[in-house]
Amino acid sequence: MSTFFDDLKGKLFQAKEGAGKIAKIALDKTTNAVDITKLNFAKGEAESKVNKLYAKIGETIYERYKNGEEFDGVIGEDLIEIDRFKAEVEDLKAQIAALKSTAPCPECGQQNDKSSEYCSKCGAKLITDDTEPDDVEDEDATVDVASEE
Repeated sequence: MSTFFDDLKGKLFQAKEGAGKIAKIALDKTTNAVDITKLNFAKGEAESKVNKLYAKIGETIYERYKNGEEFDGVIGEDLIEIDRFKAEVEDLKAQIAALKSTAPCPECGQQNDKSSEYCSKCGAKLITDDTEPDDVEDEDATVDVASEE
């Protein structure tokens, strides 16, 4: 019977060692997964910063183009294409505003309902279709009040 328990004890010891090895492997894999996730996150942040810098460079070049600097080749063609897309965006905004029955504020550009008298963003007086610019009251106008006696 002693050999039976010795064999059982040996097998339990081997199982314990095997379980310990499996636990260590699982811990290592989990640690690696966490490290990989952290590194992927850091990589994504670095790539995002690179893309922001690319955009900043592009905006700088576009501003120089709008101020009259000339660019040849692919960059020049891309700048002209940007102008075309910007015009398309403005046209689409106008179509959306028409469908929504909104109009831009002449001061800040905020879209307001066409029935609004004042801008919801800056408070400027809005000119509506039924209000001509000459109909807008002059803020400096004075009113004479005659009293009856």
